[in-house]
Order: sequence, then structure tokens, then C-alpha cells
Amino acid sequence: MRMKAYKDQNQLLDARIIALEHKKSVCFKELTTELKLTFEELRPSKLLIRALVDIKEEPEVKGTLYESVISLIGGYISKKIVVGKSKSIIKNVLGFVVQYVTTRLISKNMNH
Repeated sequence: MRMKAYKDQNQLLDARIIALEHKKSVCFKELTTELKLTFEELRPSKLLIRALVDIKEEPEVKGTLYESVISLIGGYISKKIVVGKSKSIIKNVLGFVVQYVTTRLISKNMNH
């Protein structure tokens, strides 16, 4: 009688092990599917497309982006005018200061 009880317990344990292994396999497949979807959504091209759609649909964002781009370009051009192709550290620092000030001035004037 005692041998039969051990045999039944072993069979029960084997059945539970098989069920857990199956559950593990199903969970792993679900996890890999979710991971693939996440990687697909986080691709740089997807992020860029989503950002462009948001900009297109939001007029406030479009205006703010336009103002930011204009002020950054103005600052960059003013820096290039001051610094040119100089390798001088002083001229480069002065160029960054001019770029910053110009960017801020253009940004303030566009907001008023």
C-alpha cells in the first residue's frame, strides 16, 4: 500500500511539473511578443513619425517649434558671423555668448 502512495505522489508531482513547464512556456511566448511590440514602438523612426504627427495636429506646438527654430538659426548665424573659422578660444567663447544672447533676443521678440 505504501508503494502505491509513493507512485501516486510521483505521478501527481510529474503532472504538476508538466503543467508548470507549459505555463512557463506560454508566459515566455507572451513576454517575447510584448518585447517585440515594445521594440517596434520605440524605434527612432516610429518616435519621429509620432512627434511629427503631434506637431501637425497641435497648432500651439507648431507655432512654438517655428519660433524655437527661428531663434536657434538666428543665434547660430550670429555666432558664425562673429567667429567665422577661427580656432581662437576667446573668439569661440565670444561666439557662444553672442549666439546665446541673439537666440534669447529673437525668442523674446517673437513672444511679444
